[in-house]
Amino acid sequence: GYLVRPIGGILFSHYGDRHGRKAMLRLSIAGMAGATILMALLPGYATLGVLATAAFVLLRIVQGLCLGGEIPGAMVLITETMPGRRGFAIGTLFLMINTGLLLAHAVQWLIVHIMPAADVTSYGWRIAFLVGGAIAFGGYLLRSKLEESPAFAAMEASTHKVPLAALLSRCGRAVFLGFLIAGLGAATVSMLYLYMDSYLNEFVKFPADAVATSGLIGIVIFSLPMPLAGLIADKIGLKLPAVLSAAALAVFTIPLYLWMTSAPAAVVPAMVVISVLAAFAWGIGPTVLTALFPTDVRYSGVALVYNLGFAIIGGLTPVTATAIIQSTGDLMAPAYILALFAALGALATLVAKLRPTGSV
Repeated sequence: GYLVRPIGGILFSHYGDRHGRKAMLRLSIAGMAGATILMALLPGYATLGVLATAAFVLLRIVQGLCLGGEIPGAMVLITETMPGRRGFAIGTLFLMINTGLLLAHAVQWLIVHIMPAADVTSYGWRIAFLVGGAIAFGGYLLRSKLEESPAFAAMEASTHKVPLAALLSRCGRAVFLGFLIAGLGAATVSMLYLYMDSYLNEFVKFPADAVATSGLIGIVIFSLPMPLAGLIADKIGLKLPAVLSAAALAVFTIPLYLWMTSAPAAVVPAMVVISVLAAFAWGIGPTVLTALFPTDVRYSGVALVYNLGFAIIGGLTPVTATAIIQSTGDLMAPAYILALFAALGALATLVAKLRPTGSV
């Protein structure tokens, strides 16, 4: 599911740049709702044998394909519908994305703590899929009221036959810079919120309870300031706050990791500080991605760089950090990696040509 997200981004953005954003956003959430509900209702291995396993993996792939088009499509529609407040709106979008992750963990926690372990394995796990599918279906009904973005409607008669080809031929520099900016977000999420628990437990040897608490607090602190970061960008312009916040993350990451790994008691306060920096560094990043590309290839451009950044950089940085630690014994490897991608993101934003609000 994770690996097919770039393919989903290419597929959805192709039709999104040709036929409109609204239809693709309805299709993506319908696909996720249908796949998730079918996962909950799918007969198990005892009934279908290996066919059950194959069907479950296929449904997971459908989820990944749809998600590859979902987040970039939402970013693009927001930018083109409310360009004057795009930073605040996209910051709120990513706050909601992270809120969804927290709610998913909450549902998992409730199921595991309320039900006997045998019941969780037998049928309890299906409850989470039913809840998620029902929420997605509600989102599908809400999206029936969506209107097409004014920016796309204004150029609908002159769309490209192959938007991806037009993107690569005209916007190669923007694609490269966008990949680096997306890499900042991917490295931030993977290093601080996906890899951190195993890093602190397995390599730094800190107790699991302190680590788990810091992770939960960190994702909350990371999420909440994102709309504020976007609002600041709306007021003073995208480039300056995006560059300064990414540069600050690059400068302070290594000292904060040194503080974090000094003692178990330092994990939570260090995570709070680095999460605030990360919130501003990445909180503006998605809006910067939408400002890199013109309307006729915006969906294709955002989907390509966002999904490739998270698939490649988000997928490889934890593996790379582990390999460096195991080969050299240097526990600062994750800090070096995060600082590197924060610096690259700051540099890419600095040299990028960003489209002003009125030119979306």
